[in-house]
Amino acid sequence: MHRAYFGVEGLDRNIEQGLSYGSQIMVEGDSGVGKTVLAGEFIKEGLRCGDTCVYVACDEPPAAMREHLLSFKVGTPVYEETGRLVFIDAYEEDGSAEKYALSDLRNLEKYFALETEVLRGCIGRRVRLVVDSLSTLLTNLDITDVLDFHRARIKQLRKKGILTMDIFVSEVLEPRIITITGHLYNFILKMNFSGSRYNSVRLMQIGKVKSQQFVSSSHMFTISPVYGILVSADMGVYQ
Repeated sequence: MHRAYFGVEGLDRNIEQGLSYGSQIMVEGDSGVGKTVLAGEFIKEGLRCGDTCVYVACDEPPAAMREHLLSFKVGTPVYEETGRLVFIDAYEEDGSAEKYALSDLRNLEKYFALETEVLRGCIGRRVRLVVDSLSTLLTNLDITDVLDFHRARIKQLRKKGILTMDIFVSEVLEPRIITITGHLYNFILKMNFSGSRYNSVRLMQIGKVKSQQFVSSSHMFTISPVYGILVSADMGVYQ
């Protein structure tokens, strides 16, 4: 059985057995802390090991991730031409030049249909799906609609064996939504700034929700323009 990793050495040491395809990863964190950097490394790792990667750009145009991957020495044109890398534009709304684009950013049914269409074209492959960030699509929507959409979507992705990374920006959605939806994910990664405004550090919490509690281990990390995310070497093994 194939197992998946993030492509971040210190983080991957915490999941020695890897992640199974069909798992869902929830990444929640502060703006600017490095969530998109992690998404880029996750995609790079997927391309390296033969996966098909689908990236839904909600907070920036797809071009931003193309440039980000290029900084990791990953040229995207060949992967896009062969269908190994697919971008969904959920940012521009009108006038997008992308093959796949969401015309109404507040219509969950349209998003669900578009995501399903793209994934249908990936049948028979190992697939990684990254939504950056899902919280943008869910902003200002009724909590009941959000939870109904979320449960149905996660159920379908799990059934299809899609390895999913859903990114959430802290404090965009009601805490209640984050708490409830957190129970639907196999793996939760929180990325936040800690310390004072003059001496802040980046902190990564790795864990899952158990018995209504978020059980995790915490580790500091930095971001290198060359190597990406660097996690402290003293990380313990995640159980």
